[in-house]
Amino acid sequence: MTTERNEEQSDLRVGLTVVAVVGLLLVLVAPSFVGSGSRVSIVLGALLAVGNLWLLGKTVRGFLYPAGARSPWLAVAVLKFGALFVAVAYLVRSGHAQVLPLMIGYGALPIGIVVSQLRSSKVAPREG
Repeated sequence: MTTERNEEQSDLRVGLTVVAVVGLLLVLVAPSFVGSGSRVSIVLGALLAVGNLWLLGKTVRGFLYPAGARSPWLAVAVLKFGALFVAVAYLVRSGHAQVLPLMIGYGALPIGIVVSQLRSSKVAPREG
């Protein structure tokens, strides 16, 4: 079981790294499409993406390997979801971020997950 945990932690590190690199690429490339003043919003979106993936990984690991009978991970998952909405609403309403560039930066999450899965996918042996 510890080898499974180590593999999952390694996969999470790879995923976090790829999401961060995709976020950096978006910060470098996207402002030429949406305007140079959007760089801060894209950075904030990418930071939200990395943080969300990190906490999601911790939450899933908490569900798979609970420390005790009453695991707090369900509450963490619900609070994370609400905190993400509150953070985005705050950033947009306070003027710290623009909506489209923020979402472009947050797009690092699905793009990074797909890229990391393509990179680390292993061919399963055929049955037969």
